[in-house]
Amino acid sequence: MSANDPQSPQAQSAVKLQWELVRHYLSPIEPYFRLEGVTGIFVNRFDSVYIMRYGEFAPVDARWSNEFHFVTAIEQIANALGQEVHPTERPLLDARLDDGSRINAVLAPTGVSGSNMTVRLFPKTRFTAEALLASGSFNREMFRYLRLAMLNRFNVLVSGGTGSGKTTLLNAVSNFIPPEDRIVSIEDTAELQIDSRHWVALEAPHRFAKDVEPLTMSRLVKNALRMEPQRLIVGEVRDGAAAEALLTAANTGHSGILSTIHANSALDTIDRLTNLAAAGFSAIPYEHVQRQVRNNLDVIVHAQKTPHHGRRIVEIAELDDGEFHLLWRWNHLEGRHDQVKAPSMRRMLYTRDDDA
Repeated sequence: MSANDPQSPQAQSAVKLQWELVRHYLSPIEPYFRLEGVTGIFVNRFDSVYIMRYGEFAPVDARWSNEFHFVTAIEQIANALGQEVHPTERPLLDARLDDGSRINAVLAPTGVSGSNMTVRLFPKTRFTAEALLASGSFNREMFRYLRLAMLNRFNVLVSGGTGSGKTTLLNAVSNFIPPEDRIVSIEDTAELQIDSRHWVALEAPHRFAKDVEPLTMSRLVKNALRMEPQRLIVGEVRDGAAAEALLTAANTGHSGILSTIHANSALDTIDRLTNLAAAGFSAIPYEHVQRQVRNNLDVIVHAQKTPHHGRRIVEIAELDDGEFHLLWRWNHLEGRHDQVKAPSMRRMLYTRDDDA
């Protein structure tokens, strides 16, 4: 085995040493990686650090000695991942630490007040659908409906803003996928924790060799379709190419697709996906793209971080023959889920949910 082989003992030892250096340079904030209840660490500049603990921001007594040492930490993370950062040419870093935590860093002068860093900690525990039900994220009827939607291989899109719990929810509803189904997931930064032995995870790398076509989310989606998935999970639709690939998959007979997207409401999700897909299908009229979205999307689950009750599913909607129907909405005044309309059962082959 060659020393250049990433699986060789020498290469693995070098990688281990790189991550030890990363931990050394991150030592000012390292204790908060282990502190119970912490889900995020926010370095506004080298001497200003906040954490998100139990859903609340709080300043902490952590700092680097100066901007230079803080930037060195960012550079060390980039080095460990084979990436490059530069104050003017490559000021952005989007990466995954060795423990699964996601990190985003911006170097000065793009960071006007100084370089900054955002760390989303990898969950120490995996939330199941049952745990979200117990926490009030949704009620029993919504739980049953989502389970049936998954058993019937509906195409489900989870929408919401940043920090609304989209990925947590995606992980949870994936519990409902039958264990014999082959799952292929695609993410730009791996976050999913799917409880299945028949799961293949793909990640779009952030490091690219020169003169080589980037391995994008869109290319991975198209490749995943050749892997005969029974369930295709796309971590997040961020751009036109990914939206085009997702819609193409749905439009060519693939069902049971799961994905997330940034949107302001369940209804807005349709326009958001249409706008992204239209950018990918630049030669196709907008109205045709919108019709494809409506005809290939079955269920929209919209999540939100509410002011007084934390993360909640605030809307569930279905599209029946392209028509949008709101089924449940969160009642902010009463703090409960209200059913707006009964779900359509005519497309469901499986209507029993004995385990729910």
